[in-house]
Amino acid sequence: MRKFNYFCSFIIVLTVSLFIITFGQNIAARTSGTYLFHFNENRVVNHVITNFTNTEMSNAIADCMNSWRPDEFQIYEDTGYDMEGIFDEIDSQNMLNIKFALDISLIVCILSFIISVAIIVYFLKNNFKLVLRKRLKVISILTTVLIAGEGFIFFVGKGNDILKMLLDFQPLAEDSNLKILLGGEFIPMFGIFTLLYCLVAFLAVAYFIHFVTRPPRIFY
Repeated sequence: MRKFNYFCSFIIVLTVSLFIITFGQNIAARTSGTYLFHFNENRVVNHVITNFTNTEMSNAIADCMNSWRPDEFQIYEDTGYDMEGIFDEIDSQNMLNIKFALDISLIVCILSFIISVAIIVYFLKNNFKLVLRKRLKVISILTTVLIAGEGFIFFVGKGNDILKMLLDFQPLAEDSNLKILLGGEFIPMFGIFTLLYCLVAFLAVAYFIHFVTRPPRIFY
């Protein structure tokens, strides 16, 4: 039993930290607000031959990110004659690669959440509040390391290159609509949104663990 408790105390650090990081990634990538902020700030939608507004384009990209196992990553516009996609084949494949990685991140997020909740309930039922409270410090350290890693990927050129390699991201044409819409300032801006959501998730988790593990009061 003691070995199992040690194992759980190790796993809770890993799963909570992974939950925080993957939560931030998925909220940033799957909500339209991230894209809308970028479009409003940089006016890039105006540089694409389309009748979409900033809001419509951001909603369309978010819908694609939230779709289930699509055959292609595409946004279609009614030209009056037929429905024409705004992304070429390379654009679409690159976004499919990103979505595939994001879907894996979502699975990790859900599993990490379930495992974390199960271990927390186990610790609380067995009066291991002090152990859980101490693990919060380790969770803070590991989460900080993971966030620093994300910062390197999003804000440093070599980090961007590593991310593109992991995603098997193919070079875009100069007139690529994907490059126009989500190139340039989008990656660092997306990084800021991701880190902010991670921070919010960490603060929520830290408050919850602190609240459920607080020692009983003697004086009221």
